[in-house]
Amino acid sequence: MDTWKLKTDTLEPYYFSYLGNGYLGIQTSKDGTGAYFGTRSFIAGVYDGEYERIVEIPKWSGIPFFVSDKHPFSDLNKIKNYEQILDLKKAVLLTKYTWLSPRGSIDFDIVFFVSRADPHVAAISYAFTPRQNIKAGLEIFLNASGLENLRVVERGAEEDTVWLEVETSLSKIRIAEASKVVCKSKPSVEEVIEEKSSRLKLVFEAEENKSYCVRKYTVFYTTLDSENPLEDALRKIEECEAKGYEKLFSDHCREWEKIWGRDIEVDDPIVQRRVRACIYHLVSSVREGQDYSIPPMGLSNDGWGGHIFWDADFFMFPALILLFPELAKSIVAYRCRTLEAAKEHAKKHGYEGAWYGWQTASSGKEVSRGGYSDEIHIVGDVAWAQWIYYLATGDEEYFRKCAAPIIIETAKFWASRVTYNLEKGRYEILKVVPPDESVCEKWGKETVDNSAFTNAIAQWNIKTAIKVCEKLGVKYPRKWTEIAEKMYIPFDEEKKIILEYDGYNGHSIKQPDILEMIFPLDYPMPREVTENNFKYYINKPDKELGHSFCPTIHVVAACRLGKRKEASELFKEWDSFFLPPFEVIREILYHDKGIVFLTSTAGYLMNIIYGFAGIKITEKRLEIKPLLPENISRIVFKKIFFRGKTYRLIVEKKGGRDVYELQELK
Repeated sequence: MDTWKLKTDTLEPYYFSYLGNGYLGIQTSKDGTGAYFGTRSFIAGVYDGEYERIVEIPKWSGIPFFVSDKHPFSDLNKIKNYEQILDLKKAVLLTKYTWLSPRGSIDFDIVFFVSRADPHVAAISYAFTPRQNIKAGLEIFLNASGLENLRVVERGAEEDTVWLEVETSLSKIRIAEASKVVCKSKPSVEEVIEEKSSRLKLVFEAEENKSYCVRKYTVFYTTLDSENPLEDALRKIEECEAKGYEKLFSDHCREWEKIWGRDIEVDDPIVQRRVRACIYHLVSSVREGQDYSIPPMGLSNDGWGGHIFWDADFFMFPALILLFPELAKSIVAYRCRTLEAAKEHAKKHGYEGAWYGWQTASSGKEVSRGGYSDEIHIVGDVAWAQWIYYLATGDEEYFRKCAAPIIIETAKFWASRVTYNLEKGRYEILKVVPPDESVCEKWGKETVDNSAFTNAIAQWNIKTAIKVCEKLGVKYPRKWTEIAEKMYIPFDEEKKIILEYDGYNGHSIKQPDILEMIFPLDYPMPREVTENNFKYYINKPDKELGHSFCPTIHVVAACRLGKRKEASELFKEWDSFFLPPFEVIREILYHDKGIVFLTSTAGYLMNIIYGFAGIKITEKRLEIKPLLPENISRIVFKKIFFRGKTYRLIVEKKGGRDVYELQELK
């Protein structure tokens, strides 16, 4: 099995993947360019509308093909020798097929990449070989038709170049695209400018068995990264031609070579293939130096509006922090940038400190439209990622500038949000939505009182804020200590388990709130209670729904408890979540709508990092207690980063034991 190349030779089933560089993302398509299937594309940080939805940018990748002016290629049922490969090592999509056209067969060979070296650049090499003399044509276009929130500012076409600049309706962000076509065979060129598009029509008098290759470069700028996006796009497109396709591609491959220098090597080929697919899909939606964080579907789609949820802080962040700390920083830096918005949100609702909204986007304002704005555990999730970032990197400058203020301000929020139950002498948090949203979706409750996970992370947040204040030598309210000591966590004394919330009656759950207290939160509890919680809640997930959060958490929890057999069996549940041909993960088993679900893509990686390798980030050191599953005998982390040092970690089975070797790399 090739663990680098994800290959298909059939048109179905086809669950799209995407090409991305953290700035730009575009869905893959069966035909190789997206000429016929409405392939969608997005730029990080570009949102519009009252509820700040990520913006689908004008179509740019498709290359429609036709013969004799009147026979467009649009029916994939009339092809043979189909092959498409997503090469993970080079982050490139390769597509080949033969079209049985009305004028005879034509072979196509298409190479498509989105540059990791230059975030503003994408390139396509489009080659066709007719098996007879024909008149053949293709189009290069930029098209904003159907995108009602985009106003065309400028469009044009000249010789070998087309350009289009649009502006979003409310956020007033300008997006400029420019495409240039380079072809050694000199076709005739027709320029076509329409109301919301511009295109070039290239016509070839093509000879039998002769190959024709068109190189198409496309460049993107917005007013988020340029004072004059169109001017910069037109300048950059000339640079692309001067540099040439081969140099652009080699530069791109070199950057991905650096990424794969941090590969995780696993001696099971199926797991290896999936680990690499997960790294590819996660890394393709984030880049160093940005502060946009990562939506649940990254730059592959606009699911959930492309908003930022706890998914980024509590799932994607821990998957990235030891392998790619410079990319993980995008997640915590986003919360730093939006701290003032969180403080305004708290103030607006009569609370102190910072209340991070359940769904946020570019402004940091709450943009939820449903009933989940009371899912306030996100406040603690945000603080948790800030603290783990500091523990993992030792970045004192970031700690003082961002992490410490966020942890302190979120603690202020919790202190103002709790209610003191005088009769029972405890602090409670009332009327919240727990992480297990089935409480609302399936069981008909608007909110619950004392969600165990919410109360636990609030308690953790306040305790950590006290620690931060002591480190900085600043005063904190005495009440914080009292709240932390008297925070109520619902508990069943008979069963010796933590209850999901006050009044929990044992109903099925969407996701494992209590086991999330074991990991990632690492909430302290007696071994007996941890064991009881695991045994009780492991059978509670809604099997019909089948949420990918379950194996994400269950596998690591089983490893923490030393349950090798259970961890091995639970890990097999992932088989139902990975979809062909590109090993993308769906959110739930009930339907296939939420694919390229990066939250659980990160979850699979967390199984490897924190479960089987047994890594734990602590205040003093990196603890490692491996527990390899039955089908894996060796895992190698080529590079992990901890507090300014780089290590190589080898975890393997030796003499009936799980052992590890941590080597510092100089």
